[in-house]
Amino acid sequence: MEDLIASDDSEMLVMSMLKGADLQESLGDEGILAAPSPDALAGPFGHVIVDEAQELSDAEWRMILARCPSGSLTIVGDRVQARHGFQESWTERLQRIGIPDARVATLGINYRTPEEVMAEAAPAIRSALPDANVPTSVRSSGLPVRRGTPDELDTVLRDWLTSNPEGIACVIGPVLLESSSAAPADPRVSRLTAAEAKGLEFDLVVLLDPDGFGPGVEGAVDRYVAMTRATRELVILSR
Repeated sequence: MEDLIASDDSEMLVMSMLKGADLQESLGDEGILAAPSPDALAGPFGHVIVDEAQELSDAEWRMILARCPSGSLTIVGDRVQARHGFQESWTERLQRIGIPDARVATLGINYRTPEEVMAEAAPAIRSALPDANVPTSVRSSGLPVRRGTPDELDTVLRDWLTSNPEGIACVIGPVLLESSSAAPADPRVSRLTAAEAKGLEFDLVVLLDPDGFGPGVEGAVDRYVAMTRATRELVILSR
């Protein structure tokens, strides 16, 4: 402050006001100093990667495009997993939302789900979407899909945990289930809805009450998503 006053050659010696109480109180106002930090997610970005793109609404697409003025995007999505339906082709959808020059590549190989599980999952989705693009599995687990009733859930989990010292399991149903007293909670067992399990994978999937997901596209998609979370074994327990 002293240096500013000493170097002030203005006619009214404005810098001398720095010693005034009023100006010092203004300069020390915490409300002025505490400016909000910028929103790191507001962009702009040079490139944006969009996953689960089949679920995005038109408004969400506008939000993404506003943050990526270059229009350079990598978009990953599966029309078969769109819970509320996806009637357009990817080319039609992207043109409509303002991406006219997209190059579309189809992935037809399934590295995650064994062929035993896909043999059950493919008819489940094609019952509602006959033209569904179901990828081809490249491996077999050697474990057939097992079926039973919901009363067997605790036994299935206990037996699997005992015979598999490693790996993770998930019970997927139309509603979120709590662990029962007969099968104490185990950190290797999750209990999720189909929507919550999307994008995840488990060594064992127990599909509980598949009919409870309901009819129509949404129910078929939820059953398909639940089944294809399994990387090794699928057990279906129906009422």
